[in-house]
Amino acid sequence: MLNKNILLLGVIAMLWGCIMTGQAKNYDDKADTCRFVTNSFWDNWFLQVGADMTLLFPVKDADVDTRNGKEHFHHSVKDVFPNGKSFGLSVAAGKWFTPVFGAKLKVNWNNIIKDNYNVWYHPYGETNGSQHNGGFLNIAGDIMFNLHNLFGEYKPDRRWNLSVGPRAGTWILVREGKGGPILGVGVYNTYRLNDKWKLFGDVNYSFVSSLNDADSGTGHGGNSFVQVNVGVEMSLSKNNSFHRASKYAKHYDKATVLNPFWDNWFIQAGVGMSLQNVYGKDFTNVFPRGNTIGVNFGFGKWFSPEMGLRLGANWQNSIIRNNNAYYLSAMDDPDGNNMDKRGFASIYGDLFFNLHNLFAGYDKNRKWNAIVFPRMGIGTNFSSSYSECPIAGIGTEQIYAINNKLKLYADVTYQVTTSGFHDKKYKTPDNGMSCNGWFDFNVGIQYDFGKNWWEKPGEKRTTAKLEGGHNWPRFLFNTGASVVVAFGGKTLLKNMIKEERPDHSDNKSFPSGHAAIAFAAARSIDKEFRMDNIWIPIVGYAAATAVGIERIASKKHYWYDVAAGTAVGIGAAELTWWLSDKMFGKGSNLSVGSSGNTVDVTYNF
Repeated sequence: MLNKNILLLGVIAMLWGCIMTGQAKNYDDKADTCRFVTNSFWDNWFLQVGADMTLLFPVKDADVDTRNGKEHFHHSVKDVFPNGKSFGLSVAAGKWFTPVFGAKLKVNWNNIIKDNYNVWYHPYGETNGSQHNGGFLNIAGDIMFNLHNLFGEYKPDRRWNLSVGPRAGTWILVREGKGGPILGVGVYNTYRLNDKWKLFGDVNYSFVSSLNDADSGTGHGGNSFVQVNVGVEMSLSKNNSFHRASKYAKHYDKATVLNPFWDNWFIQAGVGMSLQNVYGKDFTNVFPRGNTIGVNFGFGKWFSPEMGLRLGANWQNSIIRNNNAYYLSAMDDPDGNNMDKRGFASIYGDLFFNLHNLFAGYDKNRKWNAIVFPRMGIGTNFSSSYSECPIAGIGTEQIYAINNKLKLYADVTYQVTTSGFHDKKYKTPDNGMSCNGWFDFNVGIQYDFGKNWWEKPGEKRTTAKLEGGHNWPRFLFNTGASVVVAFGGKTLLKNMIKEERPDHSDNKSFPSGHAAIAFAAARSIDKEFRMDNIWIPIVGYAAATAVGIERIASKKHYWYDVAAGTAVGIGAAELTWWLSDKMFGKGSNLSVGSSGNTVDVTYNF
């Protein structure tokens, strides 16, 4: 027992000595890893051309679906071949706005290469396959978040880059000219061959509303499909990488310094009015049967002066009610009103384009900004039995800056939806997407978080300390991973050693799991915030120490159990951060230098 205790104390003393005496990297170097310059909007564009395979998973035929008490389910994977697969070509154009955030518009044209596949894709009411009638198109916008650059360090010559993100768009039967909105998520991979060429491979999973004869009740989650794309990517711009802010010497008028990921966030709250424009009704009948009042909320981020994202929610006919909102009443109660069913709501994502910054250049002193955006989301009419339905729309927003943090906004959007939103009371022909819809008018207040402007190259950084350069996604990921590794390590040791607790409750005393997890989190906090304020890691370690003392005082552990848990937690954090450096390119903390006749080797903690 004595030898084990001495060994544990020695390990802990060595770890603590390294923590308290290690030298940190220069703060400005750390901040500079998050700050880049791009010359103009036309930098970092690319073109992709490839082949595509689509696998359709439609709702299986049923006399009556589950909403009326009977079975309603999908085909199995084995049914997809050959009935649900098709091949085609894909073309996409996109741009990276920052090292982390990019977007592309992709068009897939399926059932044009082989003419004997995919009998599920036939026009409405016909039995011959869609390959005889022009096939079908899938047009989607993909948002891409580069995981390597988000959690690690940006490197323009990195061979492999992995990105993930949502997608939204529409599918269209070529001959019929009809289709519907889609919502999905994708994984995007590129492999760099040289400065001009890359290989790409994408996998996307999407939901779609009723597709031809496979009727999903016009809900958003009925039918679905998987798409796999492979091909080549070509750079379209002369400048296809981002420059370090500290090393950029050219001062072009439209060049701006891009901020770290966690800058330029905002939150919105306001009130709004909707005007229902249902199929088969003259728009003049909107008052009073189709207008409602509601509230809206949103939050988002500007990734560059030209491009941003907003996630919003709108709840109509909720607080202020229109008892005459007949267009929203349920199908089985035509004389009732939507009021008793809590109105309707939508959750949506908007892709912002700032027109002033796009065409006139960025000016942080500009008071008024005009924005346009496409919208994709999900709408729910609480009086409809068909639940959620996809929505697609387009809108514009005007923002007026009161000061650097507080702004006023006003927007108007027109969005379309499927027949299920109105419980098929106003059913559109062949489930087309272009007839049922509504206008949204909203006004409210916006509050900006953090640093919410961009700088010109060469401008003096007056708030360098506040800009910080903290890689928050990397910190959160590493902290969570450290806790997971610590949990796994303590569980393994407990099952191997099986030491009885002081209170004899079980045989899982060694080591202390609470201490392992607490010190794993404390060490991660130390590694990220030591250079900002030494009191932050001190408070973290004090809290972790208090956890260990409590476990001893409550007779759940011996002191050496807590000491062992401390070693496990700190070791887990060190291992996790080291692996993160290697995987995401943060770089080694080991440095070698010389002074006089000596060689100095330093490890930065």
